[in-house]
Amino acid sequence: MPRRFADYPDAYAGWNLISSYGSFISVSATILFLYTVYDMFTNDKYVGDNPWGEPLFFTDNLTYERSTRFAYTIEWVLPTPTPHHAFDMTPTQS
Repeated sequence: MPRRFADYPDAYAGWNLISSYGSFISVSATILFLYTVYDMFTNDKYVGDNPWGEPLFFTDNLTYERSTRFAYTIEWVLPTPTPHHAFDMTPTQS
């Protein structure tokens, strides 16, 4: 779209509408992100020890295997927030 014009040709009207929608979506996403950050800092909600568990209503009772539905890697073994000096020695992966 040409710059420094008070009016532009009608050929650019559709692209102007698309860019206006994109701007609205960007502003909405930024406001949602800032609200989420504010909410996390003010409400002091902590994540559980292993938040990657799959709720039972997403699984079939016949095929539910507990060992495959949770993350058991080293970063999820500790509580949140992680305490200082959580391990006596540097953990190694076997």
